[in-house]
Amino acid sequence: MKNILLISLLFFGFFSQAQSPQLNVKGKDSSLVRLNQLKVTVKIVGNIAYTTTEMHFYNGTKRQMEAELMFPLPEGVSVSRYAIDINGKMREAVPVNKNKGKQVFEAVEHRRVDPGLLEKVEGNNFRTRIYPLMPGKERIVIIGYEQELSSFDATHLSYQMLSSYSGKLDTFELNVAVLGATAAPTIANDEGVLALENQNQSYVTSVKKVNYQLKDKLVITIPIRAEIPSVVTQSVNDQHYFYANTILDNPKILKKNPATIGLIWDVSLSCKNRNVKKELQLLSAYFNQLKNVSVTLYFAGYNFDKKNTYTIQNGDWSALKSVLENVVYDGGTRFSKIKLPVHDEYLFFTDGLSSLSANLLTTTKKPIYTISSLGSSDYAFLNYNAIKTGGNFINLNELKIEDAYDKLMYQSLKFLGIKENYLVTDLYPMTGTPVSGSFSVAGISLKSKNDVVLLFGYDEKPVLEKTIHIDATIPVSGEISIEKLWAQKKIANLEIQYKTNADEIEALGKRYGIVTQNTSLIVLESLHDYIQYDIIPPAELRAEFDNVMKQQMASAQAKKFSNWENVASYYEQLKIWWDKNTKYTIPKPVPVPKNPKNVSNITGNIRGVVLDERGMPLPGASILVKGTRRGTTTDFDGKFGIDAVSGDKLQVSYIGMDGQEIRVGRGRNYSITLKDAHHELQEVVTVAYGISRSQREDVEEDEESDRKEKRSYSTAATTMVRAENITRPAPSIQKALAGKVAGIAVGSGTAIAADNIQSQNVVDSNLDVTVGYSSFNQTKTNTWNPDRIYLKALANAPAEKRYSVYLELRADQINNPNFYFDVANYFYDNGDKEKALLVLSNIADLGLENHQLYKSLTYVLRQWGTYEDALFTASQVAKWREQEPQAHRDLALTLEDNKQYQAAFDELIKALDVNYFGEMSGQYSGVEDIILMDLNRMIQEHSGIKTDKLDKKYLNKMPVAIRIILNWNQMDTDIDLHIIEPTNEECYYGHRDTEIGARFSKDFTEGYGPEQYLLRNAVKGKYIIKSNYFGERTLTENGPTTVMVEVYTSKNGVTERKLQTIQLGRIKENQNLAEVVID
Repeated sequence: MKNILLISLLFFGFFSQAQSPQLNVKGKDSSLVRLNQLKVTVKIVGNIAYTTTEMHFYNGTKRQMEAELMFPLPEGVSVSRYAIDINGKMREAVPVNKNKGKQVFEAVEHRRVDPGLLEKVEGNNFRTRIYPLMPGKERIVIIGYEQELSSFDATHLSYQMLSSYSGKLDTFELNVAVLGATAAPTIANDEGVLALENQNQSYVTSVKKVNYQLKDKLVITIPIRAEIPSVVTQSVNDQHYFYANTILDNPKILKKNPATIGLIWDVSLSCKNRNVKKELQLLSAYFNQLKNVSVTLYFAGYNFDKKNTYTIQNGDWSALKSVLENVVYDGGTRFSKIKLPVHDEYLFFTDGLSSLSANLLTTTKKPIYTISSLGSSDYAFLNYNAIKTGGNFINLNELKIEDAYDKLMYQSLKFLGIKENYLVTDLYPMTGTPVSGSFSVAGISLKSKNDVVLLFGYDEKPVLEKTIHIDATIPVSGEISIEKLWAQKKIANLEIQYKTNADEIEALGKRYGIVTQNTSLIVLESLHDYIQYDIIPPAELRAEFDNVMKQQMASAQAKKFSNWENVASYYEQLKIWWDKNTKYTIPKPVPVPKNPKNVSNITGNIRGVVLDERGMPLPGASILVKGTRRGTTTDFDGKFGIDAVSGDKLQVSYIGMDGQEIRVGRGRNYSITLKDAHHELQEVVTVAYGISRSQREDVEEDEESDRKEKRSYSTAATTMVRAENITRPAPSIQKALAGKVAGIAVGSGTAIAADNIQSQNVVDSNLDVTVGYSSFNQTKTNTWNPDRIYLKALANAPAEKRYSVYLELRADQINNPNFYFDVANYFYDNGDKEKALLVLSNIADLGLENHQLYKSLTYVLRQWGTYEDALFTASQVAKWREQEPQAHRDLALTLEDNKQYQAAFDELIKALDVNYFGEMSGQYSGVEDIILMDLNRMIQEHSGIKTDKLDKKYLNKMPVAIRIILNWNQMDTDIDLHIIEPTNEECYYGHRDTEIGARFSKDFTEGYGPEQYLLRNAVKGKYIIKSNYFGERTLTENGPTTVMVEVYTSKNGVTERKLQTIQLGRIKENQNLAEVVID
């Protein structure tokens, strides 16, 4: 279960609750994680406010928890301070490249060490992870940012903050200081005007509450003299940074009234919580002034649809208003579908987030007015398209209706730069920026005293001048960095054309510690971590860091790996297997003795050997024919013989190993590999041969909240030895159990103690003893409803009403990706692909930069042949997860779907090129095996591909008759691919080579897979594709794991491909995914 705590406490301006910060807490006890202390500090100098929010999150559960904090910030504002508590002490974050930050964060996390990372995601939204939240303890997060104040009226600036929280706070503290004020400000909250204390021209106040229900509005109004611009400066290395604010009193010039308006209304799911009431108020004011105008309404979302044209007369727009009041917000967003028919102007109401296409609009010579009432908007996109077309961006989060109305009715006054002054440089905002009311400018003066004349006008002709007087000799409060404010203003302007300015934005973000689209803030636990990953630490560790780095220390830095290092080895294995060219001949059946003896040394018709992962034989391993009394053990060389028929299942177990279940096929010889269990034992169960049963032990969730279950096999009549009865250390599990379990054999092994024993099944009889191991790993408790009751409601509705029923059902499932996946598949299976795609596209709007959800979308879109959309989602994942070879493989296959064969081949090479830290090898190493087959399949199927980026020795067409690949979308997930061959032999990671000549790839237990089954020469019959799903460990609730099965079958040089996407609604073993029939 996921609990969302809404905390509205960080923002300048008023925002709807849906735009407030969200603390997403994972787990069934999520409601016991709460914000228990809040401290807000506001310092104001001139027209600049610096806000620091200190949040204490308390974990009231008895287990470790984790959470993710997501929050938007106002236009032009970014986080400039981030700190978390490490070992009881606050540690400041340092800047890092965004992608490097992700890689370091995940590498450190895999060592079970706690890092902190704050990053900017789509729009002006930010997120950070809070982990671990220890039982009965609290974690502290500090976030700080600078912002400009808005004009309250002609003589006052204003700072406004809305604070709310659903629960009670143990303590709440608010501290406000207005520094260097020439006149007393007014500070008020819901309880009235607060008393002020004058301290050397600074006005301060504070509020402290206990057991407090937070629902407070803070308003600070500061008197100003409109005719005198406010200027603050800071000198750094002979450069004088200045920041000036002035009130513009320009004459208003009415623009020409439009005869036709194109009204584009964003109807995507992400716009569901817009402030439609305020938007309609703006339109009412505008249409009342225009009186008569023709308005054509377009809906923009997953599709772009012309709805109707409305003739407004005498300001009466009631028919259009009624439509807008009843809009259904559904689906993702594709701005690429927007076509702009000719109108005199366009009003585009949107958040500027295009979740399923590039956020580019078609070129037009007519002005576009972009209008947003959502705090989570993409301000750069909205500003860019308004400025480019001569329109205006209207930010309804900050503007009053009358000010927003002015931006629609009057010509836009523009900042035209400054009068000639060669001693002023790097001035922002950029020339041509629309301005009104309160205007701020930042730049660098090359002399300490300088008069700068600001120019404003309509078109290119100045009509207004404002002079600012720079005097760097006047001291300014050290509370706020003017240099950092200048950098933030420059970044906000550069982000309007992010792709062009990406490198400069990153350099500024790193230099000034400002979070940008490509710069994050990171906190690491120890000096060693900063050295290892080559990240300059905060000031407290800097001297020691420099000293260590001087003395050594490239050797201390983390080594990065790429998949090229293992390509040669994987290729040789592939080549050896392929050259064998196994051609299977179906043997004649051998009759089974009617009364086989239950002894371990019988000669059976089924032979085999049981090995460990290192290829060493396992003597004494238990072999049991499931559902019978027939059993045996392996000899000294790990060999066994047993009587069984095709279709029987052999249960194979060994102390300290994960048990396996093998299906007997037509083959007679089996090589079985058991994996180390990698966990502890708690008890031993001694069992006499009898009725077969399975035992599963539920284990309390540990620190990582992981739960895994593996199946164990035993029979009735049990004896139990508990850990507390084993008091002395022993060199092995067997010796620890000696004398405790009748008939146990004692052999050599590694030392263990009683607290290393967890659970063991032992099969005992009067004649022979076999020891079988059961693994009780842990797995996440799945919160998704596997019964999908909502599908029954859809099925019961008439076809024409199903969409309406879906919308009703959605009210309780609004953030559940599984719901959209299921309903989309329902519509698709019932022949309504259009509705299916609309419903499915909602998943893109559920999470900002959520690569797991986008991987799921890619799988389904490819299966449905919607290749253009799939290319976008795959490209986004590859951009967000550039260190992951699987992401580049997904993109390569999607490029191939779009007939971009050269780009697809090059992207596969990139998948081998990417570097990753050693801690992540479990996630990425092994994918080379699959990519080598992809590369050679592509050059075989598509002529003309330039292969010079690949060594010629790897260019070896190795066609296969059957190739089956299982992919999944969740990190740290254990899913196993199993193939039941026509001979009934089962091929999987523990039995990789089958009688008919199959080959199986590496077992992925941590990453995204994929796992691959290859067969050069097919045997006629049915191949059953199954999965064993043991669970995953992930930070946030992204829905159940989604898998995609790729099936390639080849005959006479022609290859056919089929894709199948399935969501695994529950932790489940032996789930059938698909079947392949070879005639």
